[in-house]
Amino acid sequence: MALGIGAYASSSDEVITIVDSAGREVTVPYPVKSVVVLWSNPAKEMRALGAVDRIVGMDQSTKDEVDKGTLPELANVPVVGTQEEPNYEKIAELKPDVVICLSAGYPPEPDEVQKKLEPFGIKVVGLDFYRTEVWFDEIRTLGRMLGKEAEAEEYMSFFRSYYDLINRTLATIPDSDRKTVYFEGAKKYLTYGGAGYGSGIPNMIRAAGGKDLYPERSELAFEVDPEDVARRNPDVIFKGTTLGWNAESEEQFKAIRDEIMSRPELANTKAVKNGEVYVISFDVTGGAGKKFGPVFLAKVLYPDKFKDLDPIEFYREYLKRFQGLEYRGIYLYPNP
Repeated sequence: MALGIGAYASSSDEVITIVDSAGREVTVPYPVKSVVVLWSNPAKEMRALGAVDRIVGMDQSTKDEVDKGTLPELANVPVVGTQEEPNYEKIAELKPDVVICLSAGYPPEPDEVQKKLEPFGIKVVGLDFYRTEVWFDEIRTLGRMLGKEAEAEEYMSFFRSYYDLINRTLATIPDSDRKTVYFEGAKKYLTYGGAGYGSGIPNMIRAAGGKDLYPERSELAFEVDPEDVARRNPDVIFKGTTLGWNAESEEQFKAIRDEIMSRPELANTKAVKNGEVYVISFDVTGGAGKKFGPVFLAKVLYPDKFKDLDPIEFYREYLKRFQGLEYRGIYLYPNP
């Protein structure tokens, strides 16, 4: 079988061999019954498939989500270090079937983790869940591992219905009319590139029909010269913020936007002159939240083309159907 993200049955009924996002063939028990996650992304996706109870260990970033209130089911699950520095002894003590970690770009990578856990018979799978271009493949693989194939199909169908609508509409917008986007991180004049797998931000922008302001840059994240941003003259500016789930009013969002609108170096950009400056939560544009990004960004970039597209209702339904959570917080300001 040609390598690619996916899964196929092995000769035994008790295991399957999957191909992870690092292109590695990994034979795992079927179904996988216990998992240690080394980032919060797989935890949220496992809950979407009805398998969050199979998580027996987690890294600190997942614990941060527990403390934030977005993964309450994992309150009593032990922490096994950080994504960057897993505690392999603790992982071994938990005896999970599988450890899920990031596939590339964020060490330690799967082969290194596997080398440490090989003596204990623990399998390591690299799945990211932050890259829109392979997200469907990864969910299908996760569903196969967990024996949750039907749930994975239902989950993907929900997103596919929105993505298909976006793609059909974008097909009517010529390249010359596509808007350029400067996406600034939480740090002033920090933006993102597409190195290898990259941060996922540039592909998220492209999936929404936008043009990344720095398509030639390959770094994961980098600082830019304000004058260069002005010269490139973005049509739209997005400012990422950690505010979101716990935000209670728009005042903090407004203050962030006002700061950008008042920067003298950006005063003559089309984005500022036309008021096309938006503050957007990393909950819907960062990490596992990047799968929501195309819906939010497409609405902002082409509101006349997406009159019937409501990102907030989309996110509300996602939270209720696939996370068992009631909608709360603020994710975009101003809302087009």
